[in-house]
Parts: sequence; structure tokens; C-alpha cells
Amino acid sequence: MIAGDRARRLLVFLCCLWLTGTAAAAGRIGLAAPDFTLKDLDGQPHALAQMRRHGHVLLIFWATECVYCHALLPEFKNAQARYGGHGLTVAAINIGGEHREEVAAYVKDYRVNYVTLAERAHNLDVAQAYGVIGTPTIVLVSPAGTILYYGHKLPRLERWLGRPAA
Repeated sequence: MIAGDRARRLLVFLCCLWLTGTAAAAGRIGLAAPDFTLKDLDGQPHALAQMRRHGHVLLIFWATECVYCHALLPEFKNAQARYGGHGLTVAAINIGGEHREEVAAYVKDYRVNYVTLAERAHNLDVAQAYGVIGTPTIVLVSPAGTILYYGHKLPRLERWLGRPAA
């Protein structure tokens, strides 16, 4: 009986956490995306404002140990391949606390084809500004700086970007 009670309490807790996260995500759509500047694996700075000049920006808050992030990796790579030359910048913000070398090894091993920002402490500041509570958290920012999507899976990018020319 105790195990069943614990399971019920855990289920209620997880449902509350999910609902809270869902409500928080829905509340962010339409708001201004917090600006930031973070360095990539080569030490080059990337500012959200600058990335937006090229079009939409897909932010992926992730960690190397995140199973769900890894499962979505092919979709992220495909988004970059399909839309990278058509007004989309994909930028992954590592929030797992891994050292730059660990992140660089992951990016190399899995042939990540988009910008990877790995500035440990500053990445966490950005995650906090965006209200990230888990990985993956995916945010689509318009060229005007408005949050169009906030969730945990890749949105249908055609809704905002149309279909890329073949």
C-alpha cells in the first residue's frame, strides 16, 4: 500500500510539474526574447540580436547527457540543413554544465551542423532568463525578437518559414 501511495503522489507531482511547465511555456509566446551574447566552441561571440538579422532563430537548450536531446538531434540537424540558407539560425545552448571539451567532443562525434554555444556559467544565466526548467527546451524567436514557440519538441517550422526551395 505504501508503494502505491508513493506512486500516486509521484504521478500527481509530475502532472503538476508538467502543467506548470506547459502554462509557463504558453505564457512566454508573444513576449520579447531576452537578448544575450554567448561564445561558441571556437570562442566567437554570438548575439541573439545579430542572429535575428538573418531571420528566425531556433534556440535549443540542451545537455550532452539528455536522452531526449539526443533523440531529437537528427531533427535539429535536418532543420539546419533545410532552413539554414533560408532564414533560420539554429543555435544550441548547452546547459548541462559540461566543460567545453566535452561539448566539443559530442559535437564532433555526432556531426552537429549548427552553432553550439558552450559558455558554462553564462549559458545558465540565459537559461534562467528564458525560464528553462529542463532539457530539451526549444524556443523559436522571430526576426523582430518575439517568442513564437516555446516547448520541448521541434515545432513545424513550415508554419513560420514556409517550405524551403529544393
